[in-house]
Amino acid sequence: MKRTPDILKERVQAKLDELNVSAREISMAAAGQPDAIRNILKRGVMPGAERLEAIAEHLGTSSDWLLGREQGIERTFADQPLSQDAFRRLPKTLPIYGSALGADLEFGDSNGIVVNVEQTEVHMSAPIDFMARPIGVTGRPDLYVVSVAGHSMEPRFDSGRRVLVDPKRSPGVGDDVVVQLRGPTFDGEEVRHVLIKQLVRRRPGVVVLRQFNPAAEFEVPNEQVSSVHRVMPWDEAMGF
Repeated sequence: MKRTPDILKERVQAKLDELNVSAREISMAAAGQPDAIRNILKRGVMPGAERLEAIAEHLGTSSDWLLGREQGIERTFADQPLSQDAFRRLPKTLPIYGSALGADLEFGDSNGIVVNVEQTEVHMSAPIDFMARPIGVTGRPDLYVVSVAGHSMEPRFDSGRRVLVDPKRSPGVGDDVVVQLRGPTFDGEEVRHVLIKQLVRRRPGVVVLRQFNPAAEFEVPNEQVSSVHRVMPWDEAMGF
């Protein structure tokens, strides 16, 4: 049995650390079994050429670079997008939660004019499905996906568009957000009433949001806000 070169072990481990993914996740995606990379790192088993190519693809590089060959130039997802076939082999571990259009809510704008705002009901008790997890977020089990309900964010988001939600990174001005509401619009732990909008600014006592159809800015009092989660662009999740 061929032994694994030390440089292969070092570079595979470096890529795992760089991408913040586990050996098991890449093994499942590349080989369909959990110990492919563990066999390289711990047992010193040299994989076949086809398997090594698959591992390299899911690590965003080439087998030549992993093996330390001079002609092997490191590549990343920024300049080498995932093929459709590679994307289909990614593990389907990204939860999708069901959503529906809720009753309109009324909020005031900065001039005190009442704005009718679409809200979305998100059913968080259990995912309705799972989708392929992009390689750039394999180390993020907290991420989730919801579908946009209604037309208030068109043309930015059409109704039915799936958005990836990041509950940890604080959103900045201009980011799209999922605002989870509380108080009279929060119905226990299983149904979250949310606003899928764009963050304009935060002011003392309020969160200012924007919708596009019809165009309007409005203020949500802080006491009605449970959390503000950032919508992560899909190209960011893919590592671009």
